This record gives sequence, C-alpha cells and structure tokens, in this order.
Amino acid sequence: MSPEILEALLQWAVSFGVVVPEGLKFTYSDLKGILCICEKDMDGPNIKIPPEIIISRSLPMEYFKLDESTGNINGWLKLFLAKIKFDKYNDTIVDNVCVNKKFKPYLDALPLQLNSPLIWNSSELEYLASTNLGNSIHEKFANIFKEWFELVSSSDIFDLEKVADDIQIYRTLDGMAYEALYEQILKKTELQTSTIWYSFSAFLWSQLIFTSRAFPEYVVNGKCPENSIVLLPIIDLLNHDYRSKVKWYPENGWFCYEKMGTVPQGQELFNNYGGKGNEELLSGYGFVLEDNIFDSVALKIKLPLDVISTILEKEPLLKLPILSDYTTFAFEDKNPNQQDSETARDATNYADGVTYFINTQNEQSLEPLLNLFTYLSKTEEETLHDLRARFEGIQMLRNALESKLKNIVGAIPIDPSNINSYRYYCADIYRKSQKQILKESVARLKRLEKTMLSENKNRLLTMNKILKNDPAFTETELPSLFSNEDDEELVFESTYDLLILWVLLKARRQSFPTKYLWMEQQYASFKNIAYISDDSKAFHAQYFGKQDNVDLEQVDQAIQFVVANSFTRASSTSGETILVRK
Repeated sequence: MSPEILEALLQWAVSFGVVVPEGLKFTYSDLKGILCICEKDMDGPNIKIPPEIIISRSLPMEYFKLDESTGNINGWLKLFLAKIKFDKYNDTIVDNVCVNKKFKPYLDALPLQLNSPLIWNSSELEYLASTNLGNSIHEKFANIFKEWFELVSSSDIFDLEKVADDIQIYRTLDGMAYEALYEQILKKTELQTSTIWYSFSAFLWSQLIFTSRAFPEYVVNGKCPENSIVLLPIIDLLNHDYRSKVKWYPENGWFCYEKMGTVPQGQELFNNYGGKGNEELLSGYGFVLEDNIFDSVALKIKLPLDVISTILEKEPLLKLPILSDYTTFAFEDKNPNQQDSETARDATNYADGVTYFINTQNEQSLEPLLNLFTYLSKTEEETLHDLRARFEGIQMLRNALESKLKNIVGAIPIDPSNINSYRYYCADIYRKSQKQILKESVARLKRLEKTMLSENKNRLLTMNKILKNDPAFTETELPSLFSNEDDEELVFESTYDLLILWVLLKARRQSFPTKYLWMEQQYASFKNIAYISDDSKAFHAQYFGKQDNVDLEQVDQAIQFVVANSFTRASSTSGETILVRK
C-alpha cells in the first residue's frame, strides 16, 4: 500500500468523525502491513467508529429491496461489497448516496494480496497436504460456491448468461482439475480482476474480505439477527495479539474499541481476535503465529447416528461438541442472547462427525476424546471407569493420533519456482505446530498408560507372567495339545493367540494356577454371544484344522473371553495383549 492510499483512508475517516486519539499513528511496513503505533505512553487508548461508515446488512437490504424474511442476508452483504468494488461503470445508490464513491478510500486500502489457502496455487497447496486444513479446502470452497450459486439463482436481477461459465464450473466442480480451476476462477480472485461484479471470483474475493475482517454485528446492535456481520473501517486495520486486553462496546450506534491498560511509547496498538489456533488464523485471516499457545489439532470422529443418540440419551458425562461450541471467525461468534441449548441437540447435529480440539497448553484437552474412545471400546457390561476399557481407549486414541501424525510427516514435493515465500512460511509453521501437538499428545498417552500399568500391575496378566508362574503351560499342556502335528514346528503369531490357548487349556483341564484363580472365576461368569464368529472359525482352522479333539465352541468361548477381558498395547512391536482383572 502506498503512503498516499493510507493517508487518503485516514483523511476519509476524519471527514466522517472517526475518533482517533492524538498520539496514535497509522503507518505501513512491508513486513507487517499497516500498523498502529503509540507515539507516546497512552493509558486506555480508544477508537470510535460512527454508524455512517459501518458496512452492515442495512445497505444490501435497501439496495436489493430485501426484508427480514430474506434468507442469507450475510450472502447478500458479500454480493453488495463485490458490487461496490467491481462494478466500475454503474453507481450503487442507497438513500441518494453513491456508496461506491463514498467507500472508495476504504476499498482502495483493502489488501492487494489475500493469503487464504482457498486461493493458493496447486504447488502452494502441496505444503498443506494431509493436514486438516489441506483436506478441508475442497469442501470449504464447494460450500462457498454453492452459496454463490443459490444467491445469483434466486433473483432475476442477475443475468445468468454473463456468468454461465462460472455456473458450468460449479456443476462440474468435483471432476475439475485444480490447475484449471485456479486459472479460470482463483487467479481472478487473487489478482482482483473480475469484470462482472456478481461473478463467483468477485464473490469469493468478498467472502475472503469478510472472513478476515468482519465483526459480529451484535457488538453495535444487540437486536440483530443471529450471526449478522459488519465491516468496521479503521478498526480492521489493527493487528491481532491474543495477549492484548481490549473491550468492544456500543455507544449510541457507534462502535467503540478500547485498549485496557497502558501502551508504552513506540509499541503497537493491537486488537484481539480471540484465542485462535494457526489453522483458524491461516484459513480465515491468511497468517500464522509462531509459538501460538492457542494452536490446536482438530480430530473429527464419524459415528453412526444411532450411537450418537445413545450417547446423548444415556451418557451425560460424555462431551459431544459441535463446531459452534468453539470460537471461530469473529463474524461467527454467537450473539450471547441467542446461544444454542445443548439440551436441544440430537443426532442430526453430528451428521458430519464430532470434532474435538487438542492443545498442548491444556492438559485436559485429551480427556473428552479419551472418554469417547473408552466408551467405544467398552463392552455392554463395562462402564467408562472400567480399567480394561480405559486401556483399550488409550490404544485406540493413540492409534488415531499416530496415523494422523504419520500422514503429516510424509514427504512434500518441492517446486520452489511457483511458490509464494510468505505462503510457504505460513504452511511450514502450521505443519510444524500440528506435528508437535500430535507428538506431545501421543507422549501424554504413553505417560498415562505407563502410570496406569504401574498402579494396576496386580490386576494385569501378561504372557511373561504366565511363563514365569505357570511352567506347566509350556512344558506339558501346550505340547500335549498339538501332539498330533507330526513334529511340525508350530509358530504362534502373537501373545493374543497364546493367551487364547492358555485360557482354552486352563478351562479344559481346570488347571488355573492358585495365583490366578481370579481368572478362573472371571471365565466361569463370562457369558459369550450366541453365534460363532468368523475369527473363531479361522483360529480353529489355523491351529486345530487337523485335529478333532478341540471343539470349535470351546475355541470360540476362549476367544470371546480374551477379547472382552483384555487390551492390546500399541507400543509393543508386535502388540502385546494383556488380560485384565475386573
């Protein structure tokens, strides 16, 4: 941005009565863009914006002749911004005021380069491969495209012939190569060269402006519709710092910003967008923060709707958040008078899955996830507090996190000739942070497992303990079971298989060692399911296919018992199965 454009914007603001205290100076740097610097020590500096320059839903409602029953007013507001930006030959008149001329200094000062991954080229997007953000780009883009299509299709004020190419792309989006999409749509958005104001490239530009700069309207109008958004010129020049304590409040229709406390001379005056991780910052605002204490990794769990319904009905201790429970972009914050009631939720709220966020600064962030995985691991007779289910939940969650980490760690193709250096920097910081959070989360689960193993060692039965305390198993009982194998060497594939054979033999011979009579009692009280599983048939065929002295039903009983009373550690090379005393 040139100094002339910034100065024109500030003079424009003054002409409308914007209140900026003496001592605050807006300036520009190539590294950080526009900055607001305190030229002296300032106690509680504030900035006030009059309603005349707030870009809100009242403008498109008047211009497009909409009413409160019209759906998606925010979408119409984005179309309105696109019109006053890209309609170069027709004035946009609202209440006898030429709005495009009125807001020209503000429009001229909007960023020349937007860094949302939604408009990155294919080489740049490769650096987000296998991350949550990279995996979600297509869905987010498709949703914006759908919003545009429904808006321009809903009114005869739009000449659809002029945007026929965009409509054709929308209808064939899933099968379109990204390079073609970039050349035909995204490049126009990035370069801001749209020639039709209601084209999709113009709408996408407007979407990115609102995503990165909008505020919730309820900060100036508590009676506004839920999720209504506004643009606040001058205020939106302030950069973000999550440590900055600020206050937003209305005053006779004006928007007021106040920095709490004293800002020393030479320091930057910041706004605070809230506690946002780098995924949200990069996706919505086009930047990241190094060492961001709010950074998190999202883990989406897809569950059958009947399982969700059972949890909501019978498991009040399990937390099933929806996305609106988390702070997202400013314009998605809920009006505090319109909060959803959790009691009104049903399974349909989770059709796309249950999303959890894990954060290294919050040691409790893994707990709701672990509770859910424990629930998914437990038998019908178990509760969330049962030791076996808890161990199994740890293994399941750890497997999920390690799988996610493995995908992110994979090699990234490098084509430096077609990559914006700042975007590469943002992607690199984001990826490194995602990997670090996942590694630390896996380490926490390992430490938890180690502690639980130590505290409950008297309730855990491993193959090593059996080999030490029940020598008859390997010396006489196991060989006798396979005495007709014609001296063929028999290989046991895992401790899981050996435990099944141990339980099978001990039950057949009633030879449980005195030390493990609790296991005999546990086995005697176990109720198996009625049918014989394919796994049991395969196990029987593998070990007893040439024999007729071991019943399939006995094998199935032993297998079902081990499955219901054990867990398998993911940390061991081959997976160590451990029986648990109830």
